[in-house]
Amino acid sequence: MTGTPMQVEHQPPLEAPVEPGLLGEPTAAPRPPYEMRPLLTEQDRDAVAELVNQRMKWLDQRWLAPPYPGDAASLFREQWVDSAALFEDRRPVGCLRLDRQPTLPRWDAEISEPSVLVSLAFTAPDRRTDLIGRLMTLWVQDFASRLGMMWARCEVPAGAPGSPSMHLLEHLKNRCGWQFVRSATERAGRPLALLQLPAKAQRLEPLICCTVPLQTADSNVTARPGR
Repeated sequence: MTGTPMQVEHQPPLEAPVEPGLLGEPTAAPRPPYEMRPLLTEQDRDAVAELVNQRMKWLDQRWLAPPYPGDAASLFREQWVDSAALFEDRRPVGCLRLDRQPTLPRWDAEISEPSVLVSLAFTAPDRRTDLIGRLMTLWVQDFASRLGMMWARCEVPAGAPGSPSMHLLEHLKNRCGWQFVRSATERAGRPLALLQLPAKAQRLEPLICCTVPLQTADSNVTARPGR
């Protein structure tokens, strides 16, 4: 994404508020332990692509099918992809792709309700998936709210009971809080589950510093003013 400068909302500001210390002197507020940021540098894109490759290797070692077809890691190296990653100690622990103006051909009446679509979500295999997945879910809800959307949505593979796809679906519903809307089918005939969450401000500033732009250079989405 090049051209028009991007509007970036920082959470919290770099000039963090100060609080009195034990002896009365100012003490800087602690930085949040996590940062959600766009992949603007080659170093970040390579690090996130490696995270995806590690997760794919983890799945292959357990004879589990990947949740997405194709080379997902390569997409995170592309500058045109609207993607973001959750960092901890300068290391990516989760990533996802955003579609701020999705066409939603498999959604019916919901098409008229503005939403952001999330796809290609991965977490680092050496981290607690339920924790990182839940953090990214809360961030997506909050980000959708600041974009002025009504919903955050995703489409995930569905399969037979006990299959890896169903384990993923149950994880998203039971551990991350996503709400099942209905089943659908993609063009190739693969079954899908349509999930959504209402956009909701989460007040994540003490936990996650967000530098993902509310409006990208190639987007006409009008962002809601920051809180």
